[in-house]
Amino acid sequence: MSSVSQIRIRARLAKPPDYVLAKFPRYEKEFFHAYANFILKLILSSDIRELLSALVSAEGIRSDRSIDLRVMIFPAKQLRRQPSRILYGSYSHTLAQISLYPLRINKDRIRREGTDLFRSILNQLSIAQRKLIGEIATAAISTLIHEVLHIKFQQRSLARYVEEGMVQRLEKTYMRQWATKLDEVLRFQFQSSGLSVPETIVR
Repeated sequence: MSSVSQIRIRARLAKPPDYVLAKFPRYEKEFFHAYANFILKLILSSDIRELLSALVSAEGIRSDRSIDLRVMIFPAKQLRRQPSRILYGSYSHTLAQISLYPLRINKDRIRREGTDLFRSILNQLSIAQRKLIGEIATAAISTLIHEVLHIKFQQRSLARYVEEGMVQRLEKTYMRQWATKLDEVLRFQFQSSGLSVPETIVR
């Protein structure tokens, strides 16, 4: 369990239902499972938790309920009314739940990279692989910041577009501040014990 200042966040891997698992071939299931474990380890690192705690304190974010943070295994479905829009995360005030979704990655790229992408030593990765890892980490952390910031505005009667605009501006500000530290965290994870994580849910 990750206790963050005025809010408590419990991070865990989501468990996809069987009918969803049946839609994906084995190589995709293995890849996205390794992807999700990588993200879970990243957001539970002490450095990211400290940064998140500082954000919560600075923004005065509070919640009287524990926040359930789900790291989703597979990408979100495309939105019917906005097929060009990709969902990377969501926050449900009713459920007190944040969901983080992986990026949509080309099937050929998934087959080519496999789970070794998340297990290799950093200096063994190609420039393209390092770029992909950077995009994966940046997307997850920026989405986490975005959804946590929505908690701040949950009890305010703001128009949706006003709230979203404020959240996006704050998200960009914090990502600029976190950029160097995020790079250090990634390097440490690759250099220490690799990127494999115990297949357990954080409680």
